[in-house]
Amino acid sequence: MLKSYTFKFFGISLLTACASQAVAQQANNNHWVDFADPTAVYSKTGFAAGTEGVDLFAALGGYLSGQFKHQLTVEAMHDLDFYNVNYFAFNTGNDTGFSLDTTWDNESDNISVGIVKKLTLENKNIKIYPAMNLGLMWGDTISSTTYIELDMPVRYIFNRHFWAGVTPVYTYAMKGLDIKELHATLEAGYQLAKDVAVSAHINDDKEAWADFTFAF
Repeated sequence: MLKSYTFKFFGISLLTACASQAVAQQANNNHWVDFADPTAVYSKTGFAAGTEGVDLFAALGGYLSGQFKHQLTVEAMHDLDFYNVNYFAFNTGNDTGFSLDTTWDNESDNISVGIVKKLTLENKNIKIYPAMNLGLMWGDTISSTTYIELDMPVRYIFNRHFWAGVTPVYTYAMKGLDIKELHATLEAGYQLAKDVAVSAHINDDKEAWADFTFAF
């Protein structure tokens, strides 16, 4: 309960800050945001809806120093039953990012650290973002579990408006629960304007959702 109240207070504060920053920056913002890029750093607000309920999310992003950018994201998902806070730092000099991610719900807590690399192939329409995360999961009804998660998002950029991709994820538990899982999500997005986009997603667990994102 305390975690829920803490998250809601933090989330409302961030949403308020995002709204204030959006009003202040929108008039001078001429940057075309790359919504297809999972490593892109920018401020945003948005919502999603699907088979698992309604999600709300907000992020503040900008330059940290020199060639580094960073972003703080908070999410309330599945009708506010599942929460996530993520900090991401990205080195624009070598296209490498580092993340600290925490998630929790009524059954378990999770924390992980990870690294991601942005790769552009000879065909510049195709981009790959391999990532590795080391995490710890625990809860009142489950054994403490240490795991490795490997992600391989792939994006095909048709033009600056439309993109599609797939994100396979393999999770292997080294200690605790017996987890050896491979999942995949199919995704497609359409950019309505330089700072507005919609996207749709479906995974192999038959979960489907669509989201609307406003960047600033």
